[in-house]
Amino acid sequence: MMIAALAMISLAGCDHYNCASGANFGSGCTSSGSGLGTTGTGTGTGSGAITAFAFAVDEGGTIDGYTLNATAGTFQATSGYTAPTIPLNDQGSGMVVAQEQFLYAAFPGTGQIFGWSIGSGGSLTTISGSPFSAPYMIGSPSAGNQSLITNPAGTLLFASNASGQGIYVYQIGSAGVLSLVSGSPFSTPFFPGNLATDGLGKYLYVATNTNGSQIAAYAIGTSGALAPVVSSPFSYPMLQVAGDPTGSYLIGTRGGFSGDSHLYLFSIAQSGSNAGAITQLEAVPTTFAPYSIAVQPNASGNLVYSFSINATETGYNPIEGYQLSGGTLTAVSGSPFSNISDGFWGQFDQSGQFLFPYSTVVNGGTGVVTSTLGVLDVGSGGALTQPISPATFATEGFWAVTDPQ
Repeated sequence: MMIAALAMISLAGCDHYNCASGANFGSGCTSSGSGLGTTGTGTGTGSGAITAFAFAVDEGGTIDGYTLNATAGTFQATSGYTAPTIPLNDQGSGMVVAQEQFLYAAFPGTGQIFGWSIGSGGSLTTISGSPFSAPYMIGSPSAGNQSLITNPAGTLLFASNASGQGIYVYQIGSAGVLSLVSGSPFSTPFFPGNLATDGLGKYLYVATNTNGSQIAAYAIGTSGALAPVVSSPFSYPMLQVAGDPTGSYLIGTRGGFSGDSHLYLFSIAQSGSNAGAITQLEAVPTTFAPYSIAVQPNASGNLVYSFSINATETGYNPIEGYQLSGGTLTAVSGSPFSNISDGFWGQFDQSGQFLFPYSTVVNGGTGVVTSTLGVLDVGSGGALTQPISPATFATEGFWAVTDPQ
């Protein structure tokens, strides 16, 4: 019998995804099939322009590709796609897209960051110098779904060193080549976990990787060098934060493990000697204890969605939606959203039009994983609809979505 598994991001020194039957977490899983981009299905007919691409780590040793065509109503394997080779049996420790044209994935098993340029049809071509050496990742526990991020401009790549106390920063060259910023690693006052920038890319915020109790803040220099913000770290127990597009606010969650059913809103000081410092504005009650959040990234975006694990730890609750306006978070009409894909982790495409929720289940008898990536259309008022069937694939690992160039 298929039982929903907590394919959860490790916050305590375990693998990125620890699948198990029911609540017996920490046991290994066996992936089968060939993963995302090779076993998925879509619905609808017709033709139209490509809307978005999705990429995911396949533990069989490839990066798999998927294409969303909203006009045709399909979300399926990318046509003519050749999957590049990556380390075998390594789910990775992060994946991110820069400038809609470069894809990066980190692998702690080999201590490397792989990079590819993304073609107009969704193909991947190895960036010169890839894979890039990152020995600090070897043996390092995965720090969360935001342990590898870029700034909004896609010119800098940030990586947590979860086994040390530092952040590595790379400049992203015009051809996608990574160059380590002088001064890396930049010291953190604790073992770093999830990372986030403000919406303007002026500041970097770092949460702890276990039992979060502080947020460290850094001003980002023109070269990518980090300088601590005055009064950092700040005593807020967050496991994930994300910046809104205006650069004025951070939204945070305690990660669901504490049973804390709130989203937290912080203001960001815009000027003065403490520029970049954060102050809590409100704790907004939620129906469920948020595990992770996704913030609409486009310039006029003001929507926030939370994802959570149910109380019996056997599946996922409906997604909840909130609108940020005037320094206040307010639930949108129809939230929580039932009868659509849910999950424990979601990402927007760059346009902010589509929200992709990720979930996974495991066969209790065989340990075989089946994952689902949904496609949700985001309405102007924040309502979520599902006009396209989700993709189902037989693997688990880090993933990323991007609009075409």
